[in-house]
Amino acid sequence: MLEHFCECYSDLSGPILCPVLGSIIPLFIPNSRIRPIRLIGLCASLITFLYSPVPRIQFDPSTAKSQFVESLRWLPYENINFYLGIDGLSFFFVILTTFLIPICILVGWSGMRSYGKEYITASLIREFLMIAVFRMLDPLLFYVLPESVLIPMLCGAEHLLFAGIKLFLCRGLVQ
Repeated sequence: MLEHFCECYSDLSGPILCPVLGSIIPLFIPNSRIRPIRLIGLCASLITFLYSPVPRIQFDPSTAKSQFVESLRWLPYENINFYLGIDGLSFFFVILTTFLIPICILVGWSGMRSYGKEYITASLIREFLMIAVFRMLDPLLFYVLPESVLIPMLCGAEHLLFAGIKLFLCRGLVQ
């Protein structure tokens, strides 16, 4: 039954979209209700973790090419496409990422009293960006996504956020 599920549904965008949806839902819950916010964040990260090894069933380790390639025309006038794929190395980095984010949420479980919604949202957005980095095949987005992982880590302090945006822009000019 599991193999039939994988034949019908072998896309890579599911583990990318699950943290995004999980980070949007807590935005509609008031800060005073911290328990549902924490549970939604933990459940979204655990679902992402449980869903991430599914492509392993059909993965062919004998080839070095990217597998399960998905393509979406993003900006057709600039010939920029949204390419997703996975290889042997990025597969294990995705599993490592989806394994560590629930642990990070559990570590901060008791400490998120005043900024719980922001902590959960930043953790899930960071998970989305890291999974997208490891599955992205488009060179432009492969450059932009690793830099954008810094932004959720710098939220909360205005001078740090400004420094992160400045770092993001200056690194682009240097390279």
